[in-house]
Amino acid sequence: MKKFTLKNFQEKFPNDNVCLEWLRKKLYPRKIYCINCKKSTLHHRIKSKRVYGCDYCGHQISPTAGTIFHKSSTPLTIWFYVIFQMAQTRGGISAKQIQRETGVTYKTAWRMCYLIRERLDEDISPFGGDVEVDDSYFGGKRKGKRGRGAEGKTPVLGIVKRKGAIKAVVVPNLKTKTIDPII
Repeated sequence: MKKFTLKNFQEKFPNDNVCLEWLRKKLYPRKIYCINCKKSTLHHRIKSKRVYGCDYCGHQISPTAGTIFHKSSTPLTIWFYVIFQMAQTRGGISAKQIQRETGVTYKTAWRMCYLIRERLDEDISPFGGDVEVDDSYFGGKRKGKRGRGAEGKTPVLGIVKRKGAIKAVVVPNLKTKTIDPII
């Protein structure tokens, strides 16, 4: 796998318009459903703002709404750069270093780092669509009873997305009340 370098980053995200378009494509890969006219239509970019307007009724949507970029006057290129830097460094990066590299105030750099770390810390489930779930018991002593009722065994729930992510979770028991929130 080829490493994504700073040069690659700068080529992929040279300006705010490219960053906003990338964000729009990630959030709305196809036509956007307009909540105003109740139609799935194409939207056009409104040049002076970070918004897209419905081609049918003119209702505006913003790809930054509800994200860490919402109501931020900091350019998206700086936001994307900070995310890139935080992903590239093994031990993280300080707000002071972000301030020096980007030219924003320390308060802005601290807020950006805080919001990014907060989102990275969220347990976002990589599973959606078709998944397979199975349970198993591990550990314990071999003597005595075997199978589901064996003493000292730890119940583990496994979740696999077809052609995708895998997750194993140690659970206290395999009852529906315990398993449903995980799935």
